[in-house]
Amino acid sequence: MKRMMMTAATVIVSLAAHAQIDYSVTGTASEEVKMVYLMDMVNRAAVIDSATVTNGKFQLKGSQPSNALLGVGDRGSALLFINDGTPITASLADFTLKGSALNEKLNGYNRELMPIDADMTRIVALARAGAISREKMDSVGRVYVSLAEKKEQRILEIINENVDNMIPVAFLEDMARSLDYEQLKNLCQPSRPYYNHPAMARPRQLMQSLEKRAIGRMFTDMTIKDMNGVDRKLSDWIGKGQYVMIDFWASWCGPCRQEMPNVVANYAKYHSKGFEIIGISFDRSAEPWKKAVEQMGMKWPQLSDLGYWQSAAAGVYGINAIPASILFDGEGKIIATDLRGEQLGEKLRQLYGF
Repeated sequence: MKRMMMTAATVIVSLAAHAQIDYSVTGTASEEVKMVYLMDMVNRAAVIDSATVTNGKFQLKGSQPSNALLGVGDRGSALLFINDGTPITASLADFTLKGSALNEKLNGYNRELMPIDADMTRIVALARAGAISREKMDSVGRVYVSLAEKKEQRILEIINENVDNMIPVAFLEDMARSLDYEQLKNLCQPSRPYYNHPAMARPRQLMQSLEKRAIGRMFTDMTIKDMNGVDRKLSDWIGKGQYVMIDFWASWCGPCRQEMPNVVANYAKYHSKGFEIIGISFDRSAEPWKKAVEQMGMKWPQLSDLGYWQSAAAGVYGINAIPASILFDGEGKIIATDLRGEQLGEKLRQLYGF
């Protein structure tokens, strides 16, 4: 009975989330703006409605699903708002919005993030124009990374400050890949008011993928062919008392090849102490796979079903981006994921003591 009640409640929430309600956007724009568009911000900013700007003013009216994440602008930029039925008054010139308390709060957050976005955009524009010397490129790159980290940190704070309302739908889809499993699990709880929103489809999917390689989870065995076409099981190596890392990569993956010298160096340093790596390639044909293994000096076992993104390993371990890695302890329990660069060496130093 309790389960039936929960199912019914879920259906009611879902239906309510898709109920159509009216939107009304009245606003002003600068002289050079001739058309203003209403966009579905979950569906790649698809145009829903448009209006001609007359004497610097425009108006948009219609209906969209309740709590739809919408944007109003000239396609170059958009003021975000959640369709909650309260009329919107927007100024595209200074990026301000008047409406419900929720939408004014969302607008405040977006305006707070604008200076960071502007600085990041400026750096990218200068780099593309060749206006940054080679001598300054590294320092400018560090500034960019610092800005990106600052933005991510603030967005995460904003999301956590608003788990009791719909504001997270404006940020979680883009932010999800920067979050670990525990963070996503916390934010994707079914009790959250935004859980069933269309913007949450990708975060929920990512959480389900990360769950398959969550810290503390035991390895899932599978059979996959080696470079000689022989079926091998992951249990041939994992759970045998030694630390084993699965390295998911492909010969066509540039970041994978950039990271591989680091992996090779750590393998050479710790293999004699029992450290093992299993390479699982997402290649589509054997020749480039085998050639890359030889070129980069990858001396550990290599496996692949040549299935590209349809590789069985992708489904078993929730891999949707490479390079990726999973480190198992001697019992076959996951103790770390996606160790790259200095992180890999530091983790192995902790485990082996040198």
